[in-house]
Amino acid sequence: MADQTNTQRLYSWGRSRFEKQPTPVAWAGSVLRAANRNLGDFPEVDNALLLAETEERWPQAREVFDRLRRRSLDQNAPLNEEQALLFTLAELVAKVAHNAAGMRPPFDHDSGWRIWPVAHRLISITDNPELQCELTTALGEGPEDS
Repeated sequence: MADQTNTQRLYSWGRSRFEKQPTPVAWAGSVLRAANRNLGDFPEVDNALLLAETEERWPQAREVFDRLRRRSLDQNAPLNEEQALLFTLAELVAKVAHNAAGMRPPFDHDSGWRIWPVAHRLISITDNPELQCELTTALGEGPEDS
């Protein structure tokens, strides 16, 4: 791994972690829940959390994704960097749920692999130790731990 960039290393680790999850949508939701605790109140993110918790809602994932994307691009109420990463995680949760439901057309096959690197980025930029702890716990072991 010495020749991989940090980004490639995190992406590879994200793939490994995601593919080991027995319930990948639930795991993605747990990471999003950890990130959501301290970054504001966003109904769009709450919808993504509900989506992850309720398999019957997975077919609605594209609509949840579209609402998240519209809000994240809203220039009238811009998000700060931490909130933007929260929305990125929520979008990834929606993509994973959509793909798990077998809906067409599917989102990128590697959407779940990107959860770990995005959450890791959020851990690295926040100065909130509670958020760092919550996310670290939700993510589980990282490449630096192995």
